[in-house]
Amino acid sequence: MDRYSRTQLAEMSGVPARTIRYYHSLGVLPKAGRAGKEAVYTGEHLDRLRDIAAMQARGLRLDAIREVFAADAPSGEWHTVFNPIQPVSADQPAVIVTDDELSALLGDRRPEILEELRTAQYIEPCGDGWRIPDEPMLKGALILYDVGTEITLAGALRKLIRARLAELADEIVHTFGDAATTLYGGEGIGDDLLRFRDRFRAAAWEVGGATLADEIERAVREYRDQ
Repeated sequence: MDRYSRTQLAEMSGVPARTIRYYHSLGVLPKAGRAGKEAVYTGEHLDRLRDIAAMQARGLRLDAIREVFAADAPSGEWHTVFNPIQPVSADQPAVIVTDDELSALLGDRRPEILEELRTAQYIEPCGDGWRIPDEPMLKGALILYDVGTEITLAGALRKLIRARLAELADEIVHTFGDAATTLYGGEGIGDDLLRFRDRFRAAAWEVGGATLADEIERAVREYRDQ
């Protein structure tokens, strides 16, 4: 069995030692074993940290993550609890739902907007169910629809948001890469970017949504005052 110190676990997972201690206090990470006065961690702790990062990247907060682990299946596969239809993948955000699940998501709007959602590529037929390429954007379109915005306009906004966020993501990653060059002498930057990818995604979930909401509120005020 692999055995790690807290420092080694932090280096391998990309999670700072102080965050590991914080996870212990919240109950999302099991307590370490002991070897004398030293804390000892195993591969199970490393896997748990990676699972936490993956769930944070999908937008789950730590209290929800704790509930997922508390309700976990005997096999230890949290993926079957979190999304029993399709395994979580940081590289593939699409989800697959049954027709009944889509109906539950759309509610009484379904007859009115199903074809529009297909045309705008918010949903795609997939066997007996449906593929949702971008679930957060679909939920955003439904919110806009409920306040009187047509699906076609929401689709245009989706493309605008994606394009601008892609530019911002490129700038963030390049800024990090340029800064890392000065810190690491240009060595291993690509590995570090991949290593911390899930941490970037988790930070984006926490910060990006609130920041965009604040900026939209500001823009609305300025537009109204013109």
